[in-house]
This record gives sequence, structure tokens and C-alpha cells, in this order.
Amino acid sequence: MLAVDLNPATLFEKNKVAKTRRFIMDNELMLDVGQANELKMAFRRAGWTNADIKKLSEGNLAEQVLLVSKGLATIVRHCLKLALPKVFNPTELFIGAGWTVWKGPADGNGLKGDEDCVPEPDVMDFEQIVLETHLQQGKTSIHGEEKMHLARVGKNQQLGGRAFLSLWKDWQKCKADGKPEESILEKLRRAKKIGNVIYFFGLTLRSPVGGRCVLYLSFRGMGWDWSYDWLGDL
Repeated sequence: MLAVDLNPATLFEKNKVAKTRRFIMDNELMLDVGQANELKMAFRRAGWTNADIKKLSEGNLAEQVLLVSKGLATIVRHCLKLALPKVFNPTELFIGAGWTVWKGPADGNGLKGDEDCVPEPDVMDFEQIVLETHLQQGKTSIHGEEKMHLARVGKNQQLGGRAFLSLWKDWQKCKADGKPEESILEKLRRAKKIGNVIYFFGLTLRSPVGGRCVLYLSFRGMGWDWSYDWLGDL
């Protein structure tokens, strides 16, 4: 015959244990097949990769996402957009006398024909810019003219004189304000979206002696600076 302990103290303890177990089960994550599939579909819709999911599982990133999900935090996205100046005139605005935008074909004298520059938007989102090396497999270097050609025929937005001028002025302003880290250039560099040098292949300049040149911005440890290179030297 089954013996039943009706002692009040014993019943209280058993009831307490049962409630504790239910609490743990209700609050402990039990990821079933259906929920795993929901997560997978959500990740796919948002464009996540396996590497992104692995990163989410490390450190406290998942904790931060949970705070957003519960409405206890918000995501503040850095704005990487700049309004571009209407025009870029190398003589009036920047470099100096004798410099012009190259006109006509590359094998010409640069004085006749259409200006050798790509169209640029009035506002550019630098987060969407992709900078490529254009190196072919097995090669460690590429001639400047070929690099410019490959950049121009690619699908990515090329940076021209207006983008160059907007980035440079933004850097100068943020540096003067004592906040260089807030410049677009520094945000991109620190996020590893760019390296220490950016070439502006969307614009070809003609030097005072007739050389084909491109502008570039470079990070030199203490900050950003500008210069130009002859395409034959790249």
C-alpha cells in the first residue's frame, strides 16, 4: 500500500520545490525547433551571415540587442553622409594656378574635349562607398591608368573632386573643433571601411606641365593630409 506523507511541513516544501521548478522552466531559454526557424528567417531577412551570428554569441553584444528589444535602449547610427560642393575648380578652390581638369582622351594633351570626371551626387553616403584595389590574381601591383580604368568601369560609385573637397573640409572643421574623431574620414578609418590612403579616381587633373594626376587623402599618424600623384607613378 502506497504511503502518503500528509505532514503540512512536508507538503509545503514539496509545493515550494514544484513552484521553483516551474519558475526556472518559464524563465530558462528553451529554444525549440519552431523558434530556431523563426530566428533563422529573421536573420535572413536582415541580411545576417554565419559570421554575424557567431559575433552575436560572443561578448555582451546579445545583451545589448536584448536591451533594444525590451525598449530600454536605442540604436544610434553614425551618419556618414556629406553634402558635396556644387563645383570643384582646382585653380580657384584648391591647388593653385596652372592646374585644370583633364579634357579629352588620355593620350591627348588634356586641353580639348570633355572633362575627365565622373558625375557625383549632391549628397554622398560614404557608408555605401566600396574602395577596391583592382589587383588581379597573382599580381601585387597595377599601373595607375589601368587602375583608373577598372575603377571607372566598375559598379561602385567613384569619388571625384567634389567628394574629395567635402571630405577634406569636413576633416579640417572637425579638427579645428577639437573633435577629429567625428570626421567622416576618421569614422570610416576606425571602422576599417577604408585604409590609410584614398585615391579619387573619379577625377583626372592636368598639372601645369601636362601630366595626368589624381588627388588622394592619406592618414599619417597624427591626422589626414592631401596630395596628388602622377598616374604613371601609381
